[in-house]
Amino acid sequence: MAKLATITQLSPTMKEGVFVEWVKKEGDAVKPGDVIAAIETDKAVMDLEAFDAGTLLKQLAQKGDKLLVGAPVAVIGEPGEDFSALVAGAGAKSPASAAPETPAAPEQKQPVNRAPAAIPAESVPAKPTGRIKASPLAKKIAAQTGTDLSQIEGTGPQGRIVSRDLAGAPATGPRVRAGTRQNNTKIPMTPMRQTIATRLSESKQTVPHFYLSRTVNFSALLKLRLETNAGLEKLHAAGSGAHLPKKVSVNDFIIAAVAATLPDHPAVMRQFMGDHFLQLGNADVGFAVSLEDGLITPIIRNADQLTLFEIAAASADLAARARARKLKPEEYTGGTFTISNLGMMGITSFQAIINAPEAAILAVGASERRAVEGKDGSIVFADMLTLNLACDHRVVDGAAGAAFLGDLAIYLENPGVIR
Repeated sequence: MAKLATITQLSPTMKEGVFVEWVKKEGDAVKPGDVIAAIETDKAVMDLEAFDAGTLLKQLAQKGDKLLVGAPVAVIGEPGEDFSALVAGAGAKSPASAAPETPAAPEQKQPVNRAPAAIPAESVPAKPTGRIKASPLAKKIAAQTGTDLSQIEGTGPQGRIVSRDLAGAPATGPRVRAGTRQNNTKIPMTPMRQTIATRLSESKQTVPHFYLSRTVNFSALLKLRLETNAGLEKLHAAGSGAHLPKKVSVNDFIIAAVAATLPDHPAVMRQFMGDHFLQLGNADVGFAVSLEDGLITPIIRNADQLTLFEIAAASADLAARARARKLKPEEYTGGTFTISNLGMMGITSFQAIINAPEAAILAVGASERRAVEGKDGSIVFADMLTLNLACDHRVVDGAAGAAFLGDLAIYLENPGVIR
């Protein structure tokens, strides 16, 4: 008997997904657990698995379709079955983000609801080209600016064109004369952007934030990093150290220092649960990774039990898979503490919004070369780094947050104790 394959909840915060591509085609045999399609959730591109055995009789979704959890995407059954009633019934009851366009005739693809396309004031007919790998956001920007994607070299995964590749790209569409005004364009939000908007709004509105700042001398750590990476480079050049990372980043040192500090500060490892606190037992440290249309926070589990090199290897792997949208839900949910580092972008100081239900988040900027007083009273130059800690005042008091920052500063100013 034919059954419908539907969109399942592929991440804890997923309410809808964007259909990416089919893995199985009509006529293919499937069994429970087989991956039949790829769905973009609010966090990653996830595999959609079949729950029934049989033949994929009909595909009910196509690339770009925006579907709520529970929406049908395929019919699975036995060859020759009449599934027209099943498809028609699914159309009447299917969860959808908007009303269906028109009822589908039997044996035809069920119409699905798509996110509204961004329509420029003056559209340019697309030139026939071969298949171009480009992200949805890059395609929207190209449509708005009249940019020919076939002339753009992609810098994303597998040569995929992403939004940054379009910066400064020449437009091929009609140009607007100076002094004239263009119509505004409506750009639909991706599932990830919608989730970010919802979660951060809730955090800022419901969590009483307060902020602490502390400046640390970063010179010793930067020197140790240079020496460490020089040694790693020599080992790898000699064909040794295959078990070691290629290099250690500044962020790896900060993650290691935070992980070492957390166990001595249980207040920072608590979560507000309404009528009680949840005391977390593991130092699971998340770090923000910027994506094309948002960000995600992969988590290094039990980071306080890992060496600096193990943290470097884990962070490099998680960051790479995060940018490829390949993280599993358990790899970006359920953290203890989050680090947001914008130092590589030249930002020297900023305040971050707490990643609820966590109790605190550390915002890290770029170090600055400053004149400071030396131990003998002379003026010396040092690399100074500003740390900004945002705390949930329901859980962490000012003195507790200050004590955490004080111990963290000791680790960062004496990096030799970071194992």
